[in-house]
Formats: sequence, C-alpha cells, structure tokens
Amino acid sequence: MTTAQHPIRPKALVFDMQGTVLDFYDPMMRELAGIPTVASHVQDWSTFAGQWSASAHDAIVEISARRKAWQPNGAVYADVMTPLLSRYPGGNTLSDDDKTRLLGVWGKMKPWNDSVAGLTSLRKEFVIATLTNASMAAMIAIVKREKLPFDAILTGELVHAFKPDPRVYQIAPDYLGFAPGEILMVSAHKWDLMAAKHSGLLTAFVPRPYENGPATKVDTSSELYIDVTASDLPHLASILDRG
Repeated sequence: MTTAQHPIRPKALVFDMQGTVLDFYDPMMRELAGIPTVASHVQDWSTFAGQWSASAHDAIVEISARRKAWQPNGAVYADVMTPLLSRYPGGNTLSDDDKTRLLGVWGKMKPWNDSVAGLTSLRKEFVIATLTNASMAAMIAIVKREKLPFDAILTGELVHAFKPDPRVYQIAPDYLGFAPGEILMVSAHKWDLMAAKHSGLLTAFVPRPYENGPATKVDTSSELYIDVTASDLPHLASILDRG
C-alpha cells in the first residue's frame, strides 16, 4: 500500500472513529460472552457486531438522504438492534438489562494496536480531530478514557446529521479553520472517503482487515477518489512525512 501518484500536503487530519481508529468487534464479543443466555453459543454470534454496524449504517444512510428524521446515534443503534437479535440463538430471550449492556459496548470501543502511536506521531505535524457519526458525549468519554491525543472532537451531532451527508464534512473546515483541500479525511470505509472527496477534502484509506472479525472481507482496490492508502496509522504518518 503506497501513496497516490501525486503528493498531498494537508494541514489537518480528521478521522473516522468506529472501525478506523477504534475496534468494536472484540469488545462486543467479550460482552456477549458475559451474557448467560448467549455464552454457551457465543461463536454463533461472531457476525453480530458487523451486522449490527451494517444495519445501523443503512439507517444512517436513510437519514443522510433526508428520507428519515435525524435522531441521536444511540437511538439509531437501539432501533435496529431488536429485529437483529432474533436472528441469533438466545437473542429473543435477552433481558432489558442485557440489551442495555450491548448498547453500552459502543461506548467501550478500544483503539487498534497502532492507533495511539500513529495519532501521536501525526499530531506532531498536523492538527488532528475526530469526524464521526458517534455522539459527542460518547466520543469525549472514549477519547478521554483511552488517552487519544486529538486536538478537537467533531461529530455529526454538531449539525444533527450523519456522514455521508455533506454537512458533516463541512464541519471540518468550519471548526478547524482550514480550506477543505487542506484537510485529509482518514477512514477505513470507502463510502466515507467518496463523500469526503465530493465535499472537497483530501482522502486517506486505512483498511482494517479485522473490523468485523476474522471473516472480514476488505476491498483494497484503488479508487480515483482516494489520494493515499496506508496499512495503518504509523504507515500513514510515514507517508505524509515523506510527502
């Protein structure tokens, strides 16, 4: 994985968080293993985290397209959880307390092993900020707990919108004070980068092969809307340092 043919010189970097900087799969599997009605067949739930994330994303796309009214991120995940649970053994027997535990996992996401080192290196040269669909409260708590070295926390909640709505990408120039073409959007999700490019931002693809667990399939093919591809965040720092 290397840079695109042309060098890029951003002044600020904004990061997708869920799946890109943070791992949700392992925390979810640990929580599931602690629920008695699930523990005996927890491996049958190995696709649950990824499917829950995908179902929430589908709902968020509907909101971004203005086909549904905006609601907080946590409400989106709660709405899609119940029908999804019925697909898994023991899912229909989960108590309200169990469901609350599962909803809480999105606030317990952990940084990937390279995230803190990569962010620390990048912050030496650039302004770095989150740009996520998570709630402000959840992101503040995670950043503080995990000691993630961000200069700013930005989420779609600031404008009551979700990526890929262009209003979310506009948050970056509005709050960081740089032109869109001076800001690099870093994400493990191609849909995110395509929308960021349409909003005038530079783009960096950092695929996460384990995002949805061992069975994750990642499309690593090159795209015209991706300016740079890196294997992890320290690799991205190295690429930008050379640029």
